[in-house]
Amino acid sequence: MERSDNEGISPNAEIDRTTRDDGGVSGRVKSMASSVKQKASTIPALLADGLEAGAEKLRQQRLSTSAESATPGSSVTVANDSSITAVTDTLASGMQSSAEWLRDADLDKLKSGVEKQVKEHPARSLLVALGAGYLIGKALRR
Repeated sequence: MERSDNEGISPNAEIDRTTRDDGGVSGRVKSMASSVKQKASTIPALLADGLEAGAEKLRQQRLSTSAESATPGSSVTVANDSSITAVTDTLASGMQSSAEWLRDADLDKLKSGVEKQVKEHPARSLLVALGAGYLIGKALRR
């Protein structure tokens, strides 16, 4: 009684093993995708927090700088320039309003609007993306 090597092994065993492996990979991909989606949903709040903190820091710096310049006998001589104050206030207000917009924005509506623009004006969208990428790259390089 000789036994062949294939005896006792189901012909579908290889298919079953492959299906289980694919199910595992598929499950891992789905869990990874949901994890990424959760993290991406917190990005606007993080950006808004950063913008608000930056605006508050600008306001505090402006107040401390004006207090130092008002102190008699100070070693730091700062000209109380109204144009610098105006620019600082404008920048801080812009950062604050951007933070509020990020908190209130409907990202799905924004996404659909961007998709519509790209479909209707692909060349212009590409040029805007290239320009924005160039400016961001220049800013981050410094």
